[in-house]
Amino acid sequence: MISEKPSNRDLSQLSALLAARSEPSAASGKQSIKAITPANDNKPAREQLAWPALERLAYRGDYRRLFALRHWKNMVFPGSVIEAPEDNNLDPETTIEIRPSEAELLAAVGWMVIDRERWHFTNEIVNVYDPKDCTPTHRKNKNGGEDTQIGNLLFRDGRLIEWGKTGKGSSLRPIERPRGAKGSSNPARSDAAVWAYLKLPGAVASPLTAKPYTKPLSGEPAIGDFYAPLPREAPSAKDKHGRFGVKEGRAMLQELGVDGSVPFDQLPLPATRCPDGLVSGPQWVGGVKKPKPLGEISTAAGREPEFVRQVEVLGYVDHLRHHLGRHALVLDMAITDATAKEIGVAMGQAPAYAEKRGPSLIDAAIDALIDLDETARVELTPAEEKIAA
Repeated sequence: MISEKPSNRDLSQLSALLAARSEPSAASGKQSIKAITPANDNKPAREQLAWPALERLAYRGDYRRLFALRHWKNMVFPGSVIEAPEDNNLDPETTIEIRPSEAELLAAVGWMVIDRERWHFTNEIVNVYDPKDCTPTHRKNKNGGEDTQIGNLLFRDGRLIEWGKTGKGSSLRPIERPRGAKGSSNPARSDAAVWAYLKLPGAVASPLTAKPYTKPLSGEPAIGDFYAPLPREAPSAKDKHGRFGVKEGRAMLQELGVDGSVPFDQLPLPATRCPDGLVSGPQWVGGVKKPKPLGEISTAAGREPEFVRQVEVLGYVDHLRHHLGRHALVLDMAITDATAKEIGVAMGQAPAYAEKRGPSLIDAAIDALIDLDETARVELTPAEEKIAA
């Protein structure tokens, strides 16, 4: 029998008490009860890091190797590494537009923002509102359902259909859609850019007035004739109009004085100068344009499927494994929860020496990856040290 009455609040020995109660009692004499250990001994397991190699590099502040190790894991297991969002660039807020927002939803029922504070759960700055009581009103709509009005919020059969009005009286309805891309979507040049190019001073007054190199190093021309001017062709049965030769065309321009060599006020024929203007439409083709990252054909064809990129990455990983050799095995273990000692033992080190040798094996493998793959490199700018005056 149990000598002491068990406490109703202490349940740590519940399984032992139940096991003792369930044993059959002896017919005569005292029977000793064995202490039965419960199945769950509630001993905390030894703490183990989720990614020991990465956390060791982060603790040391070795961001160069840390970036390369994350890059290797993202290539071997695409999508396994979550990229850290930039400042004020939280996902999915930046990719999905949801209206009304929290502030708009509470403002519709009369709650006003009076301050901002840091929420200790997420360490983010949130709004502080001044609450206000709002009584809902109910009425039947023409379809036989029920409309509920709470401030500016209008619910129809429990679904929000309107959260306010615009300045012109239009209804503001809830939306959830992909957010538009930032920046201008018009790739065409603006009028200001065209005017800025047209106002640039020319290198020479006219291509016909350009002077050749006066002191050649040899008798041969420095630049050969890569494009021979087209000669004149007389009309024939195949071509009724023929072709006006380049030399003849230049001679006619010089004769009329419109090749740029004659000032406008000295032209042999009277002419009127009109104000400069831009022709509307896509007729403008001059100027210097920055090259596109994709060609016209690739842009028209659209972005390649995601699985194509993954196949290319896997082929590139096989190429890296071929050149890394045994370092690839170390990198494969370094992106798991394997400790430095386990990596050292796997690479043939004695257990007593593996824990000391493991970190240097990981560093050497990451350095080999950085030397081989330029995308695993990161440029780090040292922080400026402030010196007190």
